[in-house]
Amino acid sequence: MQLPKLKKTKSACKTSPHDLLNKTADYLYIVGIQTVRILKRVGRRLSRFFRPFTNLCKSIYAATVGKRIANLKEEFQSIREGFSIARTRIAQAKKLGYGRVIKEYLAVTGKSFVRHRGFVFSVLNIVAPIGAILLLGATVRFWTGLNYGLVLAYDGQQVATIQDEKTFEEASEMVSQRMVHDTADSDINLNVTPTFRLEVVNANSFMAVNSVCDKIIQQSNGIIEEASGLYVNGELLGAVKSSADLRYMLQNLLNKAKSGDTSATAAFSQDVETINGLFPTTTIMATESMDKLINGTSQAAVTYTVKDGDTVTSIAKANHTTISELNKINNNQLGDNLMPGDLINLEVAVPMLNVQLIKNLTYEVPLSYKTVTIKDDSQYTDYSKVKTAGVNGKQKCVDKVYYVNGVEQKRDIISRTVLVASTDKVVVTGTKKRPKYSGSGVSSGSLMWPVPSLRTITTYFTWRWGSFHTGIDISGGSAYGKTIVAADGGTVVSAGWSNGYGYCVKINHGGGIQTLYGHASKILVSSGQRVSKGQAIALVGSTGNSTGPHCHFEVIKNGTKVNPLSYVSR
Repeated sequence: MQLPKLKKTKSACKTSPHDLLNKTADYLYIVGIQTVRILKRVGRRLSRFFRPFTNLCKSIYAATVGKRIANLKEEFQSIREGFSIARTRIAQAKKLGYGRVIKEYLAVTGKSFVRHRGFVFSVLNIVAPIGAILLLGATVRFWTGLNYGLVLAYDGQQVATIQDEKTFEEASEMVSQRMVHDTADSDINLNVTPTFRLEVVNANSFMAVNSVCDKIIQQSNGIIEEASGLYVNGELLGAVKSSADLRYMLQNLLNKAKSGDTSATAAFSQDVETINGLFPTTTIMATESMDKLINGTSQAAVTYTVKDGDTVTSIAKANHTTISELNKINNNQLGDNLMPGDLINLEVAVPMLNVQLIKNLTYEVPLSYKTVTIKDDSQYTDYSKVKTAGVNGKQKCVDKVYYVNGVEQKRDIISRTVLVASTDKVVVTGTKKRPKYSGSGVSSGSLMWPVPSLRTITTYFTWRWGSFHTGIDISGGSAYGKTIVAADGGTVVSAGWSNGYGYCVKINHGGGIQTLYGHASKILVSSGQRVSKGQAIALVGSTGNSTGPHCHFEVIKNGTKVNPLSYVSR
């Protein structure tokens, strides 16, 4: 009986989708209504808060701009009505003749001006300044668009038209340069006191500096001639009558720098310019004198830094001058207390014209070979053998070289081409470490080469320097520190210092055979120790009576020193 009632209660608790949608809509409606109410309430409060300020702004506007606008509206309305009345009156006057029309027109105009004079003056207050500004702009634009120039005149006679006074100053400077060679007793008296007059001129009528210079010279009462002047860095060096001769001398100087190399380019590193014009006669020199001048030298100031051991005498001698001249250049402040690092002023001779030569230089250089090392696990670490000899290659180089007066200043690389490739040097070295323990001391009956990594014999078993050399000296590249091994198994007889031999090891192999290893840098065995064939016993050095790192190797048979090469081979 209870189960049906339980099911009914559960069904009643369920909410259908339609009911959920209605509840959501109601909720959103309530939220929206409340939001609108809040916004309206905020708006009313803001309006009440800003009302005094807005009322003040309205009052100010009404008292100033608003009042002015209202008056203007009334004026425009009055003017519109006046035009309507004037059109009616003029239309009626036309019926009475043109004289009546003119009289009526003047009367209407006069009354209108008197009635609306305040408005007319207000408009004029605005229009007049704007019109004045436009008129001023047009005037400035017109006058600035014209070309103004200075008319240069002497004694009231127009000489030239120039752009500004700077042109005259440059021309006057050029005149002074042309007069620099004048002698004291010359009759040339150049009047350079002109007058200037500002005029509107044609832009094409401006004269260049050179032409103005000629015009100024023409005003002098001296003797002038047509000539060609040589200017170096803006300064006149001299003038000759023939411009062709001057150009030839300059070109000849450049050709001399090329030394027959047609592919090279030569140019003056200074600003060299030839100018044709009028020159005082006394400034013009002979062609031979000009050639000697441009091929000569001038004195240039340089600074020399004193080095350790320098003296005033040695510095003067090295720079082909005298002590007095050197002291004169340095304000007589030189003495015997020169210190390294002090600066001394010198004057050296430099060419009058500096020539820069640019040429392509082709040459060959050797290409160094690389050394490649191959590890051999079957050989001991003191083993080293050249498998392939290194051979240098050959490379072709092309450089662009810059010279000034024959002295190289810099060079740029153009190309590098390998003509013959280099061959790497291949060296086989051992990696197996020799045992550090004592050997068996057993002799094999044959001797091996005592220094495996060195194969060069520098001295044989022979007479040398008045005495007999009782062994062979073994050496080679980077010999110092190479390993010396026992030529055969045996017992160390002695290991230590020995007069003449330096650090020395002597081994008895039995059968009447002993070996000796001299001039070592370090001994690795001790006296009485048994060693095996090939065991490391010492390192190559240069102790005792030695002139370089090597191993002195001797073979002693039955107490007599014999030729080791009869028992060992390389």
